[in-house]
Amino acid sequence: MEEEKVDAIEEKKKMLLIDNYSRGFPSDRISRFETIINNCVADIELITIHYTHFKPEMAKDYIGIILSGSEVNVSSFYYDEKLKRKFTPELELIQSTDQIPILALCFGFHLVAYAFGAQISRMRLLGLGGRINFIILNKTDELITQKNIPVNLHHLDFVSPNDCKIQNSFDIISISRTLGYRMVQYMTHQDKPIFALQFHPETHNPYYFHPSLFDERIAEKARITGEKIIENFIWMCFFKCNNPE
Repeated sequence: MEEEKVDAIEEKKKMLLIDNYSRGFPSDRISRFETIINNCVADIELITIHYTHFKPEMAKDYIGIILSGSEVNVSSFYYDEKLKRKFTPELELIQSTDQIPILALCFGFHLVAYAFGAQISRMRLLGLGGRINFIILNKTDELITQKNIPVNLHHLDFVSPNDCKIQNSFDIISISRTLGYRMVQYMTHQDKPIFALQFHPETHNPYYFHPSLFDERIAEKARITGEKIIENFIWMCFFKCNNPE
């Protein structure tokens, strides 16, 4: 009888966060994700694993997967086969997934583009480090509900909206022109539940941005907007899990 009661208890839904940063790399990005998700009212269990421990077959245990940023660059795959092999399990996941929603950001965004054959380019300058820019969406959706939002940019690699592989497989929802480069900021796969963001919705903690560099009101809006995007993804995964097609 007691065993039947235990079986009757619904198992808590699990969300997977893949940490793509090298071990020991100083970043608060992962902890920010964990804080945001654990503070969400949704009753989920967040599991964080380092990319070196991830295997594609693990995906079936989760209602959604988040691919984090990284200090390394996907554009390095073209000449560093050893680095590419380290992330092959994630590339296989991206290529094979059909049902489990994936939220990919920055480095994860580039993994998604690379997995579908797109060219990953690198900016010649120093890149975008800790910048807050406003981006415009050509439409809203269940993940991002506003058309004009401030976002945290921190990257060297980028994907051109003119890439034919991207145009054939993805809906390009936002494009920005920054430092003379046109780049995709947000895209969704046309057939798979893949949501790819060039920017970081898990913006740094409130004390990261120096007051003289950013208007605190804009920085705060970027943080709130990013948290809402992450929460929307969680609820999207919940809905999809509870309402299978």
